This record gives sequence, C-alpha cells and structure tokens, in this order.
Amino acid sequence: MGKSEGLLDEGHVMAVTIEETPIAVYRIDGQYYATHNICTHQTALLSDGFIEDGCIECPLHQGLFDIRTGKAKCAPLKEDLQTFLVKVEDGGVYVDISQSAAEHTEAVAESGAEIEALPVDDRNFVIVGGGQAAASAINTMRDQGYTGKIQVISEEWHPPYERPPLSKDVLLGRGGPDSCHLLTHERMKQLNVDFRGGVLADSLDVEAKTLQLSDESQINYDKLLIATGSRPRIPDIKGADLPHVYVLRNLDDAISLKRVLGKDRRVGVVGGGFIGLEVASVVAELGGEATVIEANPRLLSRVLHPFAAMRVHQAAERKGVKIITSARTLGIHSTANGLEIELDTGDSPEVDLIVIGIGAVPNVELAAAAGIQLENGIKVDASGLTSDAHVYAAGDVATWPGSPDGRRLESWQNAQEQAAVAARHMAGDESANYDVLPWFWSDQFGINIQMLGTPEADHQAIIDEQKGQPGAAYYIHDGEKLTGIVAFDAPVAIRDGRKWLAQGLSIDALKAWLESDRKSPAEAQHGLKPGQLIATSGVNDMNLNDYYVWPKEGLTKIPDWVYTDPAIHDLEVEKIFHADSWNYVALEAEIPNVGDYVRSYVGPTPVVVSRDEDGGINVFLNRCVHRAAEFARDLRGNVSEFVCPYHQWSYDLKGNLAGVPFRRGVDGKGGMPKDFKSCDHALTQLNVTTRGGVIFASFEEEMPSLEEYLGEEVLKEFDATFDGRKLTILGYYKNTLPGNWKLYHENLKDPYHATLLHTFLVTFGLLVAGNKSSMLSDPSGFHGVMASARGGNVDESTVKEMRAYRDDFKLEDAKFLEYVEEFDSPWTVTMSTIWPNLIVQRELNTLGVRQIVPNGPNEFVMNWTMFGFEGDSEEMTRHRLRQGNLMGPAGFLGMEDNEAMKFVQDGMKNSIPGDHFVALDPARETGTADTLISEATIRGMYKAWREKMGIA
Repeated sequence: MGKSEGLLDEGHVMAVTIEETPIAVYRIDGQYYATHNICTHQTALLSDGFIEDGCIECPLHQGLFDIRTGKAKCAPLKEDLQTFLVKVEDGGVYVDISQSAAEHTEAVAESGAEIEALPVDDRNFVIVGGGQAAASAINTMRDQGYTGKIQVISEEWHPPYERPPLSKDVLLGRGGPDSCHLLTHERMKQLNVDFRGGVLADSLDVEAKTLQLSDESQINYDKLLIATGSRPRIPDIKGADLPHVYVLRNLDDAISLKRVLGKDRRVGVVGGGFIGLEVASVVAELGGEATVIEANPRLLSRVLHPFAAMRVHQAAERKGVKIITSARTLGIHSTANGLEIELDTGDSPEVDLIVIGIGAVPNVELAAAAGIQLENGIKVDASGLTSDAHVYAAGDVATWPGSPDGRRLESWQNAQEQAAVAARHMAGDESANYDVLPWFWSDQFGINIQMLGTPEADHQAIIDEQKGQPGAAYYIHDGEKLTGIVAFDAPVAIRDGRKWLAQGLSIDALKAWLESDRKSPAEAQHGLKPGQLIATSGVNDMNLNDYYVWPKEGLTKIPDWVYTDPAIHDLEVEKIFHADSWNYVALEAEIPNVGDYVRSYVGPTPVVVSRDEDGGINVFLNRCVHRAAEFARDLRGNVSEFVCPYHQWSYDLKGNLAGVPFRRGVDGKGGMPKDFKSCDHALTQLNVTTRGGVIFASFEEEMPSLEEYLGEEVLKEFDATFDGRKLTILGYYKNTLPGNWKLYHENLKDPYHATLLHTFLVTFGLLVAGNKSSMLSDPSGFHGVMASARGGNVDESTVKEMRAYRDDFKLEDAKFLEYVEEFDSPWTVTMSTIWPNLIVQRELNTLGVRQIVPNGPNEFVMNWTMFGFEGDSEEMTRHRLRQGNLMGPAGFLGMEDNEAMKFVQDGMKNSIPGDHFVALDPARETGTADTLISEATIRGMYKAWREKMGIA
C-alpha cells in the first residue's frame, strides 16, 4: 500500500514510486486512477505524456491507453497497461499495487445467463505473408466476429512479428526474438489460425480462387489478403554476395547481424536512409566504428528537408560515425583484414563487415503473374481491394490509396492500419476506409525522430527553434499548405500536428502559434522540452553545399537560413569566431595597472583579459582546467591571482596554474597523480595583438598582422580614431537585440537605410544622400567604414525621397551637434565594422566601441564602451557624453536600428522561408561605393562569409 500526499488538479498526472514500482496517478472527472508509469511499447514515462478524453498518450510514439482500464487503444501498442486500485482517505490518495483495478471492476456475468451461439461460417480466408500486416488482419477478423477458417502462408517459420525492434532492441541485445512477436503459435491456435511456416505461394489462380504452394499442395480461398511485404534492394555490384555482407529486413537477418556486431568492429553501411542510420547508431552504441556511404549528396535526401537532414548528419557524427556522401559503391572486395568498399570517389574504406540498406523492393511477383493491377506496388482502393474482387493487399507491398503517384508507405503504422481496414471489409464491414495520416518514427543516435503527413524534401520548411535548439521542421507546399512535420524529440509538435493536418491549419495560424508562448493545456502541464540537437561541424568536415543551396541569383539574394538556422550559427562560432579572426576583447585603458582584468567574449565564449606583472596583456578562457567553472565572476577588477570558486585552483595573471589544494593528498592518501605537472595545465591562451590601445585576440596561432587583416583603407580610418592619444574610459552601455548578429554588420554597411530611417541623421545633415560620403570596404569584404562629411546640400527632390526628413525638427541646444575638428580624416561621421565583432563609433566627437556577442541565431548582446582621450578638457568630456547620449543604444539612432533589426528577424521567423534582395548599385558587384544608395558592401561581406563557411 502506498500513499501519495497532496491532491492533483483536474486532468493532471503525477509520477510516484511505490516499493520500487513506478506509478502514474491521474485525476479525471474528480476521480483518481493509477497505472504503471512505463509504456508497454518502449521505455517512456507516461507521466510525461498528455491526457485527453480519458486516455494517456505516450510522449514517445503516441500510443494511447485508457486510464481507467489500461486498455491499449491504438498502434503501436500491443500490450495493455497495468492498473492499480486507488482510494481517497483522510486527505490522501492511496494506491494498492497488490490489486488490479481492471480485474476488480470487471463486470461478472450473471450466473446461468445463456450465451448466444455464433453462426457457423464455412468460408476460408487466406493471408499470404506472415508479418505485422498478417497479425493485424487476424486480430481484426476475429474482433469483427468472423468465425471461419484463417490460413496464413508464410515464408518464415517465425510467428508474426513487428520489424522496428529489429534495428534497435534486437541488435542491441535488449530484447530477444520473442520480444518482437505480435502473435505466438499458441495464441494463433487459440484464434483457430492455420499457420503454415516455411512455405511459399508459388502461383495464384484468381479465376479458380486457388493458391499453388511450394510444398506442392494447393489451397482454395474465398477471400485472399496479399501481405508479402518487401525485400532488401541489392545493388548490382561485384562482391554483394560475399560472406560478411549483410542486409537487415527480417528477424533472421537481425539475429545473424547481432552475432557479429560488437566493440571495435568496423562496419560499413551502404545507404544513408533510416535503416542504414539506425544500424550505424547501434554500431556506435556498441562501441564499434561505423562508416555510412550514401550515393546522394546528403542523407535521407528523399524525405527530409536539407536543414533537417543536416541535423541527423551531425547527430551521427557526434557519436563518431563517419559519413561519406556523393559516393557510389562500385564493388566489394575481400582483403587480408576484412572487406574493402570500392567507391567512385577513389576511396576504398576497409571494414570487417558490411550492411546494405539502400531501400526495398515490393514482393509483387505473385500478384503480377496473376494479372492483378500494379502501380509501384499492388494497386488497391481505400478498402484494400485490388483489381480482383476477391483479393486484397496491405502493407509494404500495396500502394497508399489516394496517392497520385502510386506511393507506398513502408511503415509500422501502414502495415497495421491498412491490413485492419482490409480485414474488416473481408469480414463484411464495408464502412471502413483507409484514410489515415501517414506517421513514421525512427530512434537513432539518442534522438527520437517522428514524421507526420507527407513532407517532401523539396518543399519549403519552417525550422522551429525552441530555446535556440531545433525541435521541428514544418513543411509547406506552394507557400500556403502545411504538408507534414518532422520533429526531433518534440512529441508536442506531432500531437498538435495531427489536428493541424486534419483540420487544414493555415500558414498564418502556424506562424502565429510559433510566435506565441505555445501553452496548450498539455504543454502548460508538462512543459515543452526543446530538441537535443546542437549542431557542430562534426568530425568529418561535411560538405555544407550538400545541405545548404544558395539562390541561383548569386550575390543579390541572401537566404533566410543564413540568419535563422541554429546549425549555421554553431558553424559560425567554429569557422569564424574560433578560427582565423582577430576578435576585439577590450581597450587597454580598461586594464592600465598590474592585476587589472576584464571579462570579455570571443563570439559566445567567455574570456578574461588581464595585465600581468611584466605589463603584458593576456587573454585566456574563463574556464577552470579542473571542472570547467568560470573563475572570474566580476565584470572587472584587480587581483593578484585568479582563484576558482569551486575547488580553489589558482592561476597567475598570465593564466598559468599556480596552486592546487591538497595536491599531495592528506596523510599520504589521495591527491593528484605523481606525474601531475602544473605547467601542463595552464588556462587556454589566445593569440593577442594591440593597436592604438585596442586589444584583439584569436584562437588561431598563426595570424596575419592587424595591419594586413584590416587592409589599407580601413586601417587608415581606424588610425584616425585611435591616433596615439591615450584613451580614457567614460562609461559603458549594454543592450540585447532580438536578431542575428550579422544584421548589425549589415546595418552599418547599409547607408541606404541611414538616409531613410533615421530622422535625426537626415534632418540635421549628419548622413544625407547629398553629403560627400563613401561606403568603404577592405579587399576581403569583411570590414567596412560608413563615412560621411557634413555640409552637403540637400535639394528638394532628395528630400522628397526621405520620409524621415522633418524640417520642423530643431534642437533646443545647438551645442549637441557641434563638431570640434580633432581627427586626421575628411569625415565627420564614421562607423567602422571590424569583422567579426567590433564596431568603432566616431560620430562627430562621440567615441565608442561596440562588441558583438552572439547568443544563438536569433539574439545577440551589444557591449558598448565609450571613451575619450587623456588631455580632454572637462568641457570636451561633457561634449562627448552629450553626443554619446544622443547616439547611444537609447538615443535617436540606436532605438530605431534595434527595432528595424527586430522587424527583419521577426519577418523571417514568422513567415515562410525566403530570400533577402540586395541588388542596389548593380554596376558595382562588391567593394567600396561612392554613393549611399548601394548594397555593394553587404554583397561583399556575404561573398567572404560564404568562402569562410565553405558554402558555394
């Protein structure tokens, strides 16, 4: 007997453990119920599921159990759920795990009640094929009251079983062959089924309604169901029949393959579809080495959008799987050490064994020889009926009714549901029609992938992000119709998607839901868990062009995924911020004295910038080498050493490990190994350079000088600001922007917007189309300077183009816009973009640097440091601060830019995927422009970005 304290809210579920038994307790219609908390299909906590109409839906594969009775209500469940007696007493809910609620409440038949005799049925229904479709048909026929004979002709000796566990639990050894069985031989005897294993149906005579069998016997049928499934597609190459070359289709295949898998086994997988990847996942989990070879440019290319396919690719690589795409297998050869796979790329991976998984071929030969109509498989209508009035077909061998292209659905759901509909019609129920929403799942690399509807790889896709991680891809056809969903560890997306696809959810409604907090009742109860896919480039340096296709227009179009895709963002961290870039980290004026330090960032990575005893500047990761704690917690300060707050490991000002508490242990016990050397455990140091009081750092050891990095023109403007005068710090700002970090670079390479958006700039002549101006670019295309000289004339025609211009705007104090000439530059306003994370602000006499800190694809932080020069008078300092307030993040420019960038990001997130059109100034493809009405520098930046990222 167990007691669960506290009463549940209506419609809620909670998990408890009673005597080591996991229990789910529910409250429905004011009553309490209890069931076992583990789904009978696969291990999943039902307390994480969703309650609806008196049922609990498993969060993993959407199986439904009746909470009151424990009855399994739908696929893929095949076993009922254990229930327990519950009572409420003295303010507590008590669960008795020794008694079954279902047995206790079962109605007892009245003694002596007469049982109505069932009519005698002398018909014979024959099923050719002994798989899952056969089991579904058998159970349905008997449930429909059919009492006649059922004969099953099966090539396999095994009783009917389901196939999904073959590539998962059976290969992993988590379940034996019996765990796959849907019907045992004993159960089939109870159902009066004549199961004939090890026998083939050689020929079918539809006129005589007879089958000729391989054992030379002949049987007659009244109705026939063909459920012969499919067989593995074998490539026509030399060596495909060698020993240690396997396929995985049936239970015997799985048993044979399991025997040869294990730790350190080198396994080649030919085929990058779901079966091949599930095998590779098992190999990795068992400690083997898997190499997947796919002829197409990307994995799962027939069914997944490139973005979704890339996430699977990366998930596989994180588990150590090697993936080779765009490679056709030409042959397999024996070697002294195993097998060699000959590829058309010239590579020849050597492995111990090979699994071929390149698709399946429907077993239509029996139907074809009998003259039954085919269309990619056996063509059937919504009842499962073929072109012959007495022959039905279901499962992998049959087409999907209503499909315009004769599509077949090779899935657990299709075999189950299509066979059930056919069986109902065979038994006399003509009301049933096969009209289910296609659904498929795959568990691989620790991820649950579910597909709903009919997503096509070439459809547009909205990639939903949940807390910066991709959870689902929503497929859209022709910009208006939701066709399918692919979800990664996101069962809520599938659950809601069933309703959306059935009801015809509009794209506008989908966008509104994605933008909302998405708190449906189920989510509010359980919380929406984000997908667990964090994109990395992996170990194989995949070809991004297989997954990301740039618009054919070239530089004048920028696709949305550049700004919104989490995988792109993570690759940017690796290929840009953590690669051969000079990243701004601080000003020297912030650390003038020995022991001074500031916390900073290189991309999203925290670093510390310190001044050591020799006056040198050091930049190192803010990560203790012991347990990875951030040891520097204050934004800035002065210390003699850095001490980790967790275990008090200490580091000197250069990042060297200085002290380890209890290094020698206590009383001769414990402590570090004898060969431990402090000098081998310094903090990760970055390469450092400075110029004009500005500090840059790079993860790359071999870097060009800053002068080479910036280029002559940009360096000239940099030096005009940082001209040798010693800097003084005036203050800091910080703001967070809901957009992609590159939009800030674009914003300052986009003088076009500056002449249109900013009333302050154009009204007071700081940046106007009539001014002398330039949009400078360095040769690489990464860096730029937006420059303008105040004083140009703005004619009436120009004013008409600028809606932001307000001739009635005046400043109460003209001193705000006074310009004191102090720089060796023809420009009164310059905004320099130093790739990848620095903006140098010189607007009139206000001076500042802005550091970009990306926080995922849809958000970044701007750290502003305002400065002046030693020797500035008090009035000049006040003058800089006045102008800084006008032009800071809350000034007349910053707020407008911030809003504009948010609008851009919202436009991408809330709409169907599209492109940005950057075609202004077509005579100049990239580079420096002498007009403000140009987007040449934006095109130049993305040309360089594509080269850096490896996207053609």
